[in-house]
Amino acid sequence: MMRIQEVRGLMSEISTGHMIRLQREWRGMSTTALATQVGCSVRHIELIEQGKRTPSLPMLREIAKVLGVRSAVLLGESPRDSHEPGRPQIGDVERAMFTYKTLTPDAEPPDADQLAERIGAARDAWFTSPHKYSLLMRSLPSLIGDAERLVLVAGGWPERRRAACRIAADAYILARGVLKHLGRVDLAHLAADRAMRYAEETEDPLMIAWAHWNLGQSMLSDDMHEVAYDVARHGMERFAPALGDGDERHLSVYGALHLMASIALTRSGDDQAGREVLRGEALTLARRVEEGANHFGLAFGATNVAIHMVSVECEARQPEAAIRVADEIDLTRTPSIERRTTHLSQVARACEDLGDDAASLVYLMRIERECPEELDHKRLLREMVRSLARRARPSWAPEVRYLAERHHILV
Repeated sequence: MMRIQEVRGLMSEISTGHMIRLQREWRGMSTTALATQVGCSVRHIELIEQGKRTPSLPMLREIAKVLGVRSAVLLGESPRDSHEPGRPQIGDVERAMFTYKTLTPDAEPPDADQLAERIGAARDAWFTSPHKYSLLMRSLPSLIGDAERLVLVAGGWPERRRAACRIAADAYILARGVLKHLGRVDLAHLAADRAMRYAEETEDPLMIAWAHWNLGQSMLSDDMHEVAYDVARHGMERFAPALGDGDERHLSVYGALHLMASIALTRSGDDQAGREVLRGEALTLARRVEEGANHFGLAFGATNVAIHMVSVECEARQPEAAIRVADEIDLTRTPSIERRTTHLSQVARACEDLGDDAASLVYLMRIERECPEELDHKRLLREMVRSLARRARPSWAPEVRYLAERHHILV
């Protein structure tokens, strides 16, 4: 039996389709006008608004552009706390980020080496644990608070200050990724800005380049594609001189900036340029990095480049091409659960766009095997399950209903 808190949470979920209809009607726009400007059929818009189809992220961004809002608005309200005692709360992370200035030098300073190890362990959990959301929401508040306290007690001692800023930048880079996946774009922006500020204080080109990648990812998550490309390009220009004496870590960060640039170009409308970046410099760099490496959690390598090729085809709204590329990818070669589940989500969407609902369900169940919490926290995945259940054929309807029940998704 479901708990009262879960029922209340489900009742508060406003579907993306419902938000699109509200925004459209508020502007006095017909479904025909919206469909014409988005470049799809009127029936497709109607099905989305009825909750019988879920828009792909590229289509969602296009709808948001036509309606004059950010795509985050169409995804509904930001995630709220469950108010269940003992359960990790996103509000705890939020409070840690906004109350750091209340820290005092009299507080017991954390040990720098131990804090760095704790952040590293949390990052490993984020990329390898099927319970990554629960673990990170539980650990992030103390990591952020301790990192800020470490900077505070470092004072004006240059070496101590740079070391403390390195740890603080590391903590906020980790926080940005978690907050983005939790749907808190506002907090992700704040974390990215702080990471960039602390990285600059380290005077370390590698840390600064990594922070550029992190900042650009935050811009991408909020439809700021041109800004993300500028951040990537600026980061590459600043970091290029440091590559000569660098190792695989340097190649991974530099390559990740190229991957981000390719997505930014594609979302800005130049998908051919995005493909060229991947097939050119990004792939050349990937071949110089040992496959399966996960420096800084970037998982940069040939497999990640291929995954981004799928992303470009999805962003270009070419689902057939996306599936062709995906068929050649061996996901066991990437160590990152985040990369695997994100990729599987895109392929599930491509299958749905092609009308292959059964295949889409297969990929959703693969996501559940990789990380069940993805279906608890990702709004678009939950809506995909809901819409699949509403139009399921008798042969596989029980499977999608059971999937929905396991994650308390009302259909």
